[in-house]
Amino acid sequence: MKKSLLLSLVISSAVILNGCYSNYEIEQANRIITALPEEVKGCTFVGNVDTGPLGTIQTARFQLQYDAAKLGATHLVETHAYAGAITYRLVGVALSGRAYKCPLGVGPKVASQEGQLKFNIPPEQTIFPDDPFDPLD
Repeated sequence: MKKSLLLSLVISSAVILNGCYSNYEIEQANRIITALPEEVKGCTFVGNVDTGPLGTIQTARFQLQYDAAKLGATHLVETHAYAGAITYRLVGVALSGRAYKCPLGVGPKVASQEGQLKFNIPPEQTIFPDDPFDPLD
């Protein structure tokens, strides 16, 4: 009972915290176009961007796009998706990418579905396979 209550509380908190973006931040992130590496030829690399583990790949992608926007980027190439611990027993997804600023007329005009990495969050036993400790018992 304690486990399910705590898990519900953690998940609810993660959803609420992940939804705390201003309209400005949402607009900035939505301007970033996800691209394939070959689609950003002629663009200027402005920096690497990374997220910490978040509850969904959509939330991680939004954060990655917002971080790219803060660097002045117009385009983003997603490079890695990987699992990470959000809490002791809650696993999330993190993303890494490369941010580019493309001049007008260079780079794709719409996001590339092929450029968006796919990732299924593994069960926590995959991340903590031999750990018998359960802080909720």
